Amino acid sequence: MQKRGFLVLAAATLVLVVLAIVSLTRGDRGAVTADVDRLALPELGTKLHDLAWIRLSHGTGKTDFAEVNGQWTIVEKGSYPAAAGKVRQMLLALANLTLVEPKTERPDLFARLGLDDPKNGHSTLVTLQDRTGATLAELIVGRQRIDRFGGGEDGVYVRRPNENRAWLARGSLDLAGETIEWLDRRILDIPQQRIAAVVLTDESGAALTLKRAAADAPFAVEDAPKDAKLKPPPMLAESAGALHDLELLDVKPAADLAMPDQGTAKAVYTTFDGLSVTLHLQRRDNAEWAAITASGDGPVAAESKTINDRLGRWAYAIPESQAKVMRRKLADLVEPPKGS
Repeated sequence: MQKRGFLVLAAATLVLVVLAIVSLTRGDRGAVTADVDRLALPELGTKLHDLAWIRLSHGTGKTDFAEVNGQWTIVEKGSYPAAAGKVRQMLLALANLTLVEPKTERPDLFARLGLDDPKNGHSTLVTLQDRTGATLAELIVGRQRIDRFGGGEDGVYVRRPNENRAWLARGSLDLAGETIEWLDRRILDIPQQRIAAVVLTDESGAALTLKRAAADAPFAVEDAPKDAKLKPPPMLAESAGALHDLELLDVKPAADLAMPDQGTAKAVYTTFDGLSVTLHLQRRDNAEWAAITASGDGPVAAESKTINDRLGRWAYAIPESQAKVMRRKLADLVEPPKGS
């Protein structure tokens, strides 16, 4: 009986030793396991409507979003409107990020996941604040894993600030890119079919006028030399299409880039229904900048006001290709003499 009791005691002691070893080896794995399949930012989902400030910190740069009268704006761009859909998608993605798999706790390995210090420029620190300035949530976002879970489900590496635990989370969240990529890029979209006349004036004051009588008629050059052989109608019409899908490359408050009264080019577009849109063009810092105003009465009065209210306080850097056709001169539309 004594031998049997000794064996039972030895077996129980062995079990306790094994359990102790397992516990020491696993450390806080029990707590980690409890976090699996939980939201990365569980406090965010119910507070999205309380947000007033978002900051994305990446390397030496940052992008700040401020909510103004129900619209997200970008502080670094004079509080110009942000791309509403893109901001909404980012916030919903953050609220739905789900922790799936614990990763390394070693800070020296964070860089492999794009999760080292955001000041190094590999990761992005997302900070979300409410209207009182209180921080609602923070998360460091690293490298994406496209289709990591199959079926079009992406993954992304994340960790909480001041925590040495990296995670693979389920969700699609791309925070890469410059501040400019978060802007609402749309400026104007006036199709060529609406345009009845275009007057292009260069810096010297020389003007080129293109007109047509109906939307299905070709443009003609007003007061063209009788002996001039003009280029084909599609080329004459290119300037009239420059306001179709016009998007910005950059933007500044108009006060930061004042247009001089003289020495700038001008393009005036008139539609068949009486809307007039004027662009003052200035080349500066290797970019084409435009200040835009509109006018019109009757059926286009409201449209004119909308354009002025939305665009009047800003100067826009526009694509070179569209600025080029706004700067055309008569010589650009005349066929060169044969043999030249």
